[in-house]
Amino acid sequence: MKNILPWIVAVACAVGAGALYFSKASTDAELAKARTQVQQAEALQSQLDEAQKQVASQNEQIASMQEGNAELLRLRNQVRQLTDEKQQMVKQAQSAQAQTERVQAQMQQQADRTAEKAKAMAEQQILQMKQNQAATMTCINNLRMLQAAKQQWAVQNNKPQDATPTPVDIAPFLPGQSMPQCPSGGNYSLNVVGVAPTCSMPGHVMQ
Repeated sequence: MKNILPWIVAVACAVGAGALYFSKASTDAELAKARTQVQQAEALQSQLDEAQKQVASQNEQIASMQEGNAELLRLRNQVRQLTDEKQQMVKQAQSAQAQTERVQAQMQQQADRTAEKAKAMAEQQILQMKQNQAATMTCINNLRMLQAAKQQWAVQNNKPQDATPTPVDIAPFLPGQSMPQCPSGGNYSLNVVGVAPTCSMPGHVMQ
């Protein structure tokens, strides 16, 4: 028994030492595995941080793009509004131009009609003046013939200058042996021999 006990103790120590060795080896493996997992976790955390930074940067870019799109939409709306206003102004200008042309055409037509009326009136007045002048000259010539007839009647009949002849008295000394008529409708007064005959129409005066 005494001889076996040391062997038992030796075996137990060996077994304990082996168990301790294997326990230490397992612990070292677990520690190495844990270190590897920690390193992997740190790498994953670094990748996660980098990914978060990229996401934040992308979010900023997206926000900037959204702002740019909003500004672009606003500018497009302004351009569309300005285009609509321009088209409306062009239509208004065209309408105003057409109205101005119509007014000018109407004014020109009115001016033409007025000019034609004025020309016609002027021509009528000129014609009337010529007719009046011709009538006046004809009447004055008639007055001269009446005066000449009175003088011939006075000479042939030995009448004084204050004698007053009648139309019948002087008719033989007139063309056609009849009293002339004033073309303007005036009435003749023979008067005495020494006074020139007169016409009732103004301006019909023998010089």
